[in-house]
Amino acid sequence: MAKSKTFYVTTAIDYTNAEPHIGHAYQKVIADFFARYKKSLGYDVFFLTGTDEHGAKIQRAAEAQGKTPKEFVDILSKKFEQNWKSLDVDFNRFMRTTDGDHEEAVQLFTKILIENGDIYKGEYEGLYCVGCEAYVTEKDLVDGCCQIHKKPVEKLKEESYFFKLSKYQKKLLDLYEKHPEFIQPVSRRNEIINRVKEGLKDLCIARKQISWGIPFPSDESFCTYVWYEALQNYITGVGWPEGENFKKYWPADLHLLGKVNSGFHNVICPAWLLSAKIKLPKTVFVHGFLTVNGQKISKSLGNTISPSILSQKYGSDAIRYYLMREIPFGEDGDFSEHALVTRINSDLADALGNLLSRTLTLVEKFSDGKVPKGKTKSELGTIFEVVMKNTDDYINKYELHHALEEIWSFIDLTNKYVNEQAPWTLSKENRKEELNNCLYNLCAALRGICALTYPIIPEAADEIATQLGIVEVPTLEKFKWQDMIPGTIVRKGNILFKKYEDVIVEKLEQKPKDEFEKFRRADLRVAKIEEVSEIPGADKLYKLKISLGQMGERQIVAGVRQHYAPDELEGKKIIIVANLKPAKLRGELSQGMLLAGVQDENNVGLLTVEKANPGDQVSAEGIKPEPAKELDYKDFAEIKLVVQSEIVSHGNKKLMVGSEKVKAENIESGFVR
Repeated sequence: MAKSKTFYVTTAIDYTNAEPHIGHAYQKVIADFFARYKKSLGYDVFFLTGTDEHGAKIQRAAEAQGKTPKEFVDILSKKFEQNWKSLDVDFNRFMRTTDGDHEEAVQLFTKILIENGDIYKGEYEGLYCVGCEAYVTEKDLVDGCCQIHKKPVEKLKEESYFFKLSKYQKKLLDLYEKHPEFIQPVSRRNEIINRVKEGLKDLCIARKQISWGIPFPSDESFCTYVWYEALQNYITGVGWPEGENFKKYWPADLHLLGKVNSGFHNVICPAWLLSAKIKLPKTVFVHGFLTVNGQKISKSLGNTISPSILSQKYGSDAIRYYLMREIPFGEDGDFSEHALVTRINSDLADALGNLLSRTLTLVEKFSDGKVPKGKTKSELGTIFEVVMKNTDDYINKYELHHALEEIWSFIDLTNKYVNEQAPWTLSKENRKEELNNCLYNLCAALRGICALTYPIIPEAADEIATQLGIVEVPTLEKFKWQDMIPGTIVRKGNILFKKYEDVIVEKLEQKPKDEFEKFRRADLRVAKIEEVSEIPGADKLYKLKISLGQMGERQIVAGVRQHYAPDELEGKKIIIVANLKPAKLRGELSQGMLLAGVQDENNVGLLTVEKANPGDQVSAEGIKPEPAKELDYKDFAEIKLVVQSEIVSHGNKKLMVGSEKVKAENIESGFVR
């Protein structure tokens, strides 16, 4: 018997010091999508998620509530598990790092690393962030505070046990070079490579002052460091070292995690696995942060939206669809209740729900409620085969929003097919064969849509299958258009998705009056560089003479001398902030500011266009500029412009000049300054 295809997907395990929120849910929904999709393709799938339950932060949080750490994490861990179930996240195991099998396996893993000579006892002195449960360096801080938690760090000096991370620098760089698929997307891989090239320091893996954790095996006066043991859940969760699931599913096919954890999972974890001579996972995909209405998710801001409450309000399918469709996977994204309702109304209710309702109404009216016999070869069926292939290609490239666009383009096409075929006219003119062909292919299309959408919106897919009269949602592994059986009795039921009126939307969401208000006030224009001059004594600055077409000529001072030669700039069409308050730099008047994309300190690329004319105004998709007469630099600095695959955007809306997209030269991923 041939060995079955397997697929093992994991998520980061959530730290149980606070309630679950929509940011946590995003990753779990994505993981569930991959698990369901691979199952539909015939894979034997194992999906692992769970909670991280040890460490100083939890110990302190429990003490503040008058609870033991175990009582504290038991309550929160259950909430995480219940929230994921409310979103139809169908995991195989919900892993807790307080589980007995995990604790035993961690001690065995540590013994192996000790035997291999990669753990030693020493003394550490450094800066420590309790919020991150991690040591940090000066360059990681802003005004003495952690960049993530915005709180001062502690200075610690302690005896500890260390892992020889520095020993694995070359092996890790070789791994990244030989297996570029190991870290995705490309921008995250480049960040990690640059970090590792700077050098690796040995890592503290035990703490003496902490009691809430797994005892260190060779010296129980120490507690195993939380980041060290928590990351081992991916192997312990499937029964390492001798469990059948470990033998069957490891190495993991896909680790999903947020970018704040990238260094741990892509540097430290693979080094430990190399030391223990355990195969490495195949791909670690690092996605971006999720904000709410443009703001970081924070308890103090009151925007930590509960996934289960959101699911009760709109249904799990709507939340799942929105998170996958609205946010390009791998990029930072924003959750907006207004945008969610818009997606529900247009994509789910109007497009998909309407297609199901009108198709079954037509079958009931013109075919006695039974799927008629029709031609199984049709243009619609041929198009669906292409859609299946394109969708699979996008998913394999982790471009989930494009995969959903492909599926919904077919839904729109099928709605158009109904209008073009006009079965009511075919019936009136007694063109029975054409009518039957039309109705059959509509039912076959719904069956295909049911199969493709099941990993995304499983409840709706189940309902489509029920109303269509088929036993269960068909799988994609052996899907055939012609397997829609004539004579099947359809059962039209309730509407698939409820629509929400605009007046309700306003009450549901508390958001800024205009989230693009600051962007509107900036006057971004296309400018052509006419002359480039060096400024004596200014190694980083050029003096540029630019043309703004009918707006005339100006002078700006730009800090791009280290990245561009004069002849590379002359004649180039760039983007400037035209209404920026004039300033003097090195004695030279600057009447505006040139914009550039930044990937890192060595990779800077100007924002450019090719077809647009000097003086043309730049806007974001669908956002009409309303420039202020004059703009202070600090006001412009609050406008977040990001770069992904060279394309510049603001709030998930691409910057455009007419129909032309604004690009940052040779910048794969970064921000604009």
